[in-house]
Parts: sequence; C-alpha cells; structure tokens
Amino acid sequence: MTGDAARPADPWAPFLAALETGCGTCGGTGGVVREQWRTWYRQADELVRVAQAARRAADMTPEKAPHQDFSYGSLRLGPAEPSIVAAIDRAIDDHMRARPEGPEEAACETCRGSGTVLTPTGRRLAEILARHGFFRDR
Repeated sequence: MTGDAARPADPWAPFLAALETGCGTCGGTGGVVREQWRTWYRQADELVRVAQAARRAADMTPEKAPHQDFSYGSLRLGPAEPSIVAAIDRAIDDHMRARPEGPEEAACETCRGSGTVLTPTGRRLAEILARHGFFRDR
C-alpha cells in the first residue's frame, strides 16, 4: 500500500456539524414563498373547494338522480346550479389573472438565504470570536 490508503475521517466534522443546523423557517432551502403569494394560493385553494362543492351539489339534484325516493327537505337545488358553477368558474379565472407581481420566492430572512442557522454552540463560538475581533455579525 503506497499512499492510496483510506484517509481517516475528518476530525473536525463532528465539531463543525455541532455549529450549524438547518433553518426551521425555510426548511434548509434558503428561500420562502412571499406572503402575497401564500395569500393568493390560499384563496385559490378555497375557490377550488367551493367549485368542487358546487359541482357535487349540482350533481345531487333530483332530476339527475331519479332513482332516489327521498326528499331534500328545504334544500332544493333547482336549475340555478349551472349558473352558480359558472360564476365560481369565472371567479377562479379572475383569480388566476390576478396573480401577484414578482417572484414567488424570496431569500429567507432567518438564515439570510443560506439554509442554515447557528446552533447554541455555534452562537457561543461566534460570540467568542467577536469578543476577540475575529468575527463580525452582518
């Protein structure tokens, strides 16, 4: 064996691993979905749920299910359902056209886009380095 022997594991690896951890805000990606896009997605999801419910309600009309012999009571779904479904579809189309401006993602403010944050041990080391002039926080 001449120099190609397996190198020992990096002795600093456990120490360095103890200094940083994945950012909990962005999940380690370094980016987060901007608030205006999150709001837009929530509204889109709600519109889709309303549309699905309206379509299910329109499919449950007695005319479309003549084999059922029970009454719907005061809930009577008449010929207006298609217009309700169409109105919801128009609302979805309008919402899709009203997409927010700008990119969906922004750099995470917690980790400044790196995807990692200091652990308590890492913060302690940074404080020691700063105290001795070797480290400056941004």
